[in-house]
Amino acid sequence: MQKSRSELVWLGLAAILAFFFVRAGIEKVIGEPAALLPFQKSGLPEWTVYLTAAGEFLGSAALFVPRLRTLGALVLVLVMLGAAVTNIVNGDVGYVWTNVLLGSGALLLAWQGRGHLPGRGRRGLPRD
Repeated sequence: MQKSRSELVWLGLAAILAFFFVRAGIEKVIGEPAALLPFQKSGLPEWTVYLTAAGEFLGSAALFVPRLRTLGALVLVLVMLGAAVTNIVNGDVGYVWTNVLLGSGALLLAWQGRGHLPGRGRRGLPRD
């Protein structure tokens, strides 16, 4: 089965985002000091590190399953919202642009996969 050019573009965006999110999740799980510092500076409990890493791993994996792409992308958007708030609270506003960039990419993928949302096409919601 041959994929259309637009499908390949979306898949490419998913791969790029997954690379960054999986890398960040690995850094958290192995205890990379730079990855843990924002959590420590904010006084967040240690379990939030693992919850965030789980969101990064599961959200990234879901980007490659068409029916789960929107859900996975929205999980990643939430992770980036949390990261942006944490960076702002910590005074690390220089990192917020990265949160916005990655969150925007995830939001684009959420929009692209919206046709797989439950209930789409019923109750007057148009299908693409």
